[in-house]
Amino acid sequence: ALALPGAGAANVAEPNLQGQGPPVEMDPALLSALETEGQADLFVMFRERANLGAAYGLSWAERGKFVYEKLQQAAEHSQKGVRAYLDAHRIPYTSFPINNSIYIPNADQALVDHLSHVPSVESLRLERIHPLPQPVQVEMAEINATTAWGLTDTKATSVWGLGYQGAGIKVANIDTGVQWNHPALDQAFACPGDPTNSACWYDPGGYCSGSGACDTNGHGTHTMGTMVGDDDPSLTYNVGMAPDATWIACRGCGTSSCSDSDLTACANWILAPGGNTANRPNIVNNSWGGGGGDTWYLSYVNSWRAAGIFPAFSAGNSGSSCSTLGSPGDYQESLSTAAHDSGRTIASFSSRGPSAFGHEPYTKPNISAPGVSICSTVPGSTYSCSYSGTSMASPHTCL
Repeated sequence: ALALPGAGAANVAEPNLQGQGPPVEMDPALLSALETEGQADLFVMFRERANLGAAYGLSWAERGKFVYEKLQQAAEHSQKGVRAYLDAHRIPYTSFPINNSIYIPNADQALVDHLSHVPSVESLRLERIHPLPQPVQVEMAEINATTAWGLTDTKATSVWGLGYQGAGIKVANIDTGVQWNHPALDQAFACPGDPTNSACWYDPGGYCSGSGACDTNGHGTHTMGTMVGDDDPSLTYNVGMAPDATWIACRGCGTSSCSDSDLTACANWILAPGGNTANRPNIVNNSWGGGGGDTWYLSYVNSWRAAGIFPAFSAGNSGSSCSTLGSPGDYQESLSTAAHDSGRTIASFSSRGPSAFGHEPYTKPNISAPGVSICSTVPGSTYSCSYSGTSMASPHTCL
């Protein structure tokens, strides 16, 4: 994200932003927060949309650059006046090209009133906090193998026998972070020995205190292990679907929750880690989500797809009733993964379709994968086989 701290000179002339235009949509939750608290963390959403359609006819290198530049151009053009106003009034903000928005923490009623009359602004939206799906407690199966059962269930090991273990593929997760030097993960880190490198790690909330890639929760290290854990036979377990792939990560979930601002910053970073589209991943796993039928992340997913990045999401742990899928997994544009056990029975906790966005052309969720008693890596350079959830199922789709 482009951080602009609003440090303009005090004598800058105030830009004339207001004029005739369609009404600005006001989030009722934002109005309620302003009335109750007097200020609120909000997103300013702009009307202009970058046309990314031509990206699909380009090469991998070309499409990434094309998408990033088009998004930047749309943001710079439509946000120019509002940025100048915020700079002149020394109001901190962050610009996000991926969805053409500006994030403003602690905005007051006067600022909201001003922004509500800007023609280029489409809507004002309160920042949401999304609970991170916690591992579901189930009766744990006896583990008597060094190869995680998910690898044999998905026939990943058979694919390995054909010579395919993920070489040349880069994966990412937006999660609680990753213990980068875990013995099963250090060999696959895309910036070996350099955990602070912005091409491979981003922590928009500063939860790791500048120390580089870390995970104080465990969720993100576990999901990353399922994607790329090493197949070294000397390890306690072999847990990774694609052990020859490389990985990068963004900490979009600080603790047991994920804020809109952190998730947006991560989505934006995924397009050009370290400011270079050549660093972007082929696949990004998202083992998180919120209530269904919410389009707030759709533009992010569409931007990833245009840039050639595959968007994998967990279905959610709100089953077993119908219509319990969470967003963004319920989008037709996302791959949504449900969870099954070692007997290939869909887990009772796994969210069910149909999607709030319909079932054409794809039935949702799209697929199920191992998600009960999954062995994988956890912080402390160790392993856990007690994690269950669609969060554990989704990373199985990376190979």
